[in-house]
Amino acid sequence: MSRKILFMLKISVLLLLTGGVLFSCENITGSDSEGDSGSQKTVWEGSQELTWDTNVSIPAEEFSDAADGSQLILSVSEIASAEYHSIKIYENSTGTWKFLSSGTVSGAELSGDGTNQTFVPSSDTITYTLSSSEAQALKSGGLYINGYGVTLAKVVLAVKGESGGNAGEDKNDEPSNPPPVFPSETPAANHGKLHVSGAYLYDEHDQKYQLYGMSTHGINFGNEMSRYVSKEAFQTLRDDWNTNCVRLVLYPKDYNGYCNGGDKTKLKQLVCDGIDYATELGMYVLVDWHVHNYNPKDTQSEAIMFLSEISKKYAAYGNVLYEICNEPTNSPWSSAIKPYAQAVIPAIRKNAPDAVIIVGTNTWSQDLDEAWADKLNFENVMYTFHFYAGTHSSLKSRVETAVKNGMPVFITEFGTCDASGNGGFNEAESNSWFALMKTYNISHLNWSLCNKSETASAISTGCQKTSGWAESDLTQSGKLIRRHFRSLTR
Repeated sequence: MSRKILFMLKISVLLLLTGGVLFSCENITGSDSEGDSGSQKTVWEGSQELTWDTNVSIPAEEFSDAADGSQLILSVSEIASAEYHSIKIYENSTGTWKFLSSGTVSGAELSGDGTNQTFVPSSDTITYTLSSSEAQALKSGGLYINGYGVTLAKVVLAVKGESGGNAGEDKNDEPSNPPPVFPSETPAANHGKLHVSGAYLYDEHDQKYQLYGMSTHGINFGNEMSRYVSKEAFQTLRDDWNTNCVRLVLYPKDYNGYCNGGDKTKLKQLVCDGIDYATELGMYVLVDWHVHNYNPKDTQSEAIMFLSEISKKYAAYGNVLYEICNEPTNSPWSSAIKPYAQAVIPAIRKNAPDAVIIVGTNTWSQDLDEAWADKLNFENVMYTFHFYAGTHSSLKSRVETAVKNGMPVFITEFGTCDASGNGGFNEAESNSWFALMKTYNISHLNWSLCNKSETASAISTGCQKTSGWAESDLTQSGKLIRRHFRSLTR
């Protein structure tokens, strides 16, 4: 949505104690969302253009599970032909309309005062976390949605788990883990909790620190890729390859992805296993919500749910970083990626207020200048850049300029070949990029730890070992990457 439209856009949701329907709608489904990402219930779904005379009312029985901390997740879009766009949020627990404002919101900004309180959306997905009294009002009177110039597509109720975490968590979700004790003389033991200052990543001793290591391939693609998520594999990377970080890649929308038919319980467990293995070895670990070639808003609500749950479980872990969108495309920073980040980051911050969060940039995470011109207003945030040595040699100056201008850049993915992942191996350009990253202390993670038959893979296709690799088990890329990592100071 354009800023010109947004400053007029206001959202109104009214709670009726009577449960009356002002607009009859046949699309109220009340269906439950299955899977471990949390208890999510679609209480209404359709495509309704809201005006003052056409509204949506959802009966009270749809909110029987609502409680303190539950979330209303509204999917909305503007009607381009409308002169203005407006919705407001009320509850009617006392017989007098009262603005619903004691909870918290993401994906929108609160505007106005007690006599005319409105939401101005910064995203197509608005998440409102209910207070206890508001949850009771929903259970008593239902939800009434009224407005003008806005199309409503879906309303979801996300209910917190029994363990008392964030809204939408699995009811069997474990409570937050206690702080880990890292093995002595390991990277996390020596450098502790990381933070961002200016263009650089620093350790707990306020010394510049560079993370580097391997990225898994998509763990949702089956055992051929997920089998490298093991303590033995990570230990080989730590002890023989001299690395300090591993990236866990989970695709939402691609084949068998978290939001595309994948086994959510199994996929989430793989991520948790990876975090646990890295932690046991005193390594840093990057949880990657691998948005790939689409607008990150497409999976925003799922990202909020998943990253809320993971960040709650590992809230006390100083070695866990979060990458919230890998490679968005056709997604302008100010109208797509930034609003998405403004909605997702608070979900992580609620649990892990100081965790380092990395945000992707448009055009396969290359448009650094666009992001830095309208930067995010959060602490401990870095911006993603990706390169493949055989394709992106001309972009080194873009990275150098960004860092010189104070932008904290994290190269969460790079390859030694061309951008297809299966083009010609280019050692000379790879070495040139290594020199740049060393000069500016830029953290970087190589794609990828697998034996897939492509140039970018580190393990030879014929090698079935998942740890303890000899040099002869490695591809040209794997050999170069191992030599490079072994030359760095961990």
